[in-house]
Amino acid sequence: MQTLALQGGSKVVDRPLGKKWPVYGREEEKALIETLHSGIWWRGGYPDAKASKVGQFEDAFAAYQDAKFGVAVTNGTAALECALKSVGVEAGDEVLVPALTFVASATAIALVNAVPVFVDVDLETLNIDPAAMEAAITDKTRAAVVVHNGGYPADMDRITEIAGRRKIAVVEDAAHAHGSEWKGRRVGAIGDMGAFSFQMGKTLTAGEGGIVLTDTRELAEKAFSFHHIGRISNRPFYEFHRVASNLRMTEWQAAVLLEQLKRLDEQTETRERNSTYLARGFEAIDGVRAIRRDPRVTRWGFYYWNFHYEQEKFAGVPMARFIEAVQAEGVPVRAGGHGMPIYRNPLFQSMNFGRTGCPIRCPLYGKTVDYTRTSCPTAERLFKQEALALPHTVFLGDVSDMDLILEAIGKVRRQADRLR
Repeated sequence: MQTLALQGGSKVVDRPLGKKWPVYGREEEKALIETLHSGIWWRGGYPDAKASKVGQFEDAFAAYQDAKFGVAVTNGTAALECALKSVGVEAGDEVLVPALTFVASATAIALVNAVPVFVDVDLETLNIDPAAMEAAITDKTRAAVVVHNGGYPADMDRITEIAGRRKIAVVEDAAHAHGSEWKGRRVGAIGDMGAFSFQMGKTLTAGEGGIVLTDTRELAEKAFSFHHIGRISNRPFYEFHRVASNLRMTEWQAAVLLEQLKRLDEQTETRERNSTYLARGFEAIDGVRAIRRDPRVTRWGFYYWNFHYEQEKFAGVPMARFIEAVQAEGVPVRAGGHGMPIYRNPLFQSMNFGRTGCPIRCPLYGKTVDYTRTSCPTAERLFKQEALALPHTVFLGDVSDMDLILEAIGKVRRQADRLR
């Protein structure tokens, strides 16, 4: 029996898995040179906005995600802020957010002067639990930020039904979910609005960038105004109608994204094919399993691939020890769902909301909040002992990479007794 790498043996994976990220070529180089030589490096330099790279990308990506309108912005966090303002979130409002996701899903709420209310997640998918979401709605709830964790679509049937009945807005945080589908429709405009990120690690990237999507013209016009310093379409340039920031995407980012978008379908298909193969391979290894895929998830364009660890089936080895052993074998596994529940971050545990404590202590809100008392049991369980993830880049290679991952985990499983 091979000695575990953690205990001095040779590791299974002695080469990079998947592909180096980002993937680019002469197409991106040509697009950037064209932008350089144009001398117009922002969308406002074009009399017709649709002639700009940004305008072209907004139309192309909105169409790709089955949405009618897109407003490109500086990054994914700005996209969330822009969307929340557009649906009418203001000081004194509550906004629901899943406990297990990236911190920006919650801090974007505070940045628009509203109060984040953490909601527990579904044990299987790591997405917001619709029942817990409905139970958290109060007379102050204005909206819910619904994260498609790892790119796996949340239950948009139940979520939109609840939101419609309880009269709250749904903002999809689709930062992980480029190309993902719920019942054949791409995510991002199934709710009222959606927010995407094009940060360096995302499956569609320009280093930074983001976009807001919607099917509603009025919301699109508000998003345009909020991202463009309060301007509105077809009015004088130096006329301003809202308190708003400058969140405009540059022509450089859009030039790269237009070319990267052409690569996305093939990359998504490769990831789906390899993850399906890996999921089948997991069936032969006690203690690890793929998410039980809902048939309504017709495409999973994942940023990271969440899966489950079952300690009791893995000879009782704690998840942290499993991660350590598998990483030593050369597989970049990590805790899933962006790690610990958001409310456990020092920001929320120390209630570090500045001198006045707003928006959490906003007199317009009028309620007492103490995040040290927040507890979402399922999110805690997943973080501590069950949720694992692999980055999307390892799925861009071929089946031999999946075989190496299976070999590494299988090796650790065979020697699990030595790890306890």
